Amino acid sequence: MMMSTITQQSIFKILIVIDTVEIQKRYTNPNINYDEPIKIDESTWFAIYPKKTNHKLPDSLHSVFFQAKKNHKISISGISIDGNSSDSIMLNEIENFNTKKETSNLFTSVCTSRNIVTSYLNTDNDLAITNTNQNFIWFESTIASFGKNKFKIIFSVYNLDNNGNQQNLYGYFWFPLEINIRKKSIFN
Repeated sequence: MMMSTITQQSIFKILIVIDTVEIQKRYTNPNINYDEPIKIDESTWFAIYPKKTNHKLPDSLHSVFFQAKKNHKISISGISIDGNSSDSIMLNEIENFNTKKETSNLFTSVCTSRNIVTSYLNTDNDLAITNTNQNFIWFESTIASFGKNKFKIIFSVYNLDNNGNQQNLYGYFWFPLEINIRKKSIFN
């Protein structure tokens, strides 16, 4: 009888949280040219990720540290903080900031559409429901190397127009994110 090995693949999920209100206060002349995003200050963003029982790794708001094995995955998504929910962000691209491109972990975008039910006011001002597709976008990478990797996170900020019906592009921005991946031993 042939025995097969089951390999468990971990996914390390990183959530990028961006303060769109503070960005709009600080960067009053945003750039709407995708090729020239504005670098934002660390006080306008932070990263959240769950730790996997290893308390020896450092905590940071602007760097990510974890232990992994090759072929485990990293997933990065983003969300905005805004008190009245009129702003939103979209992660557009994650570029490598390393000098040695061949040793880095590369990210690709993933998009999935899900059918959701939403409500709206019809012509008689009655509440009605409809089905619509909503897209969810995030970035994934399969771990190919260990050590310190630096990435340029490029994103866009959108704000709601005065009538509340459409979100308009405010500008393109970026910040550096450091991901430090330590090789996980077979005993962990």
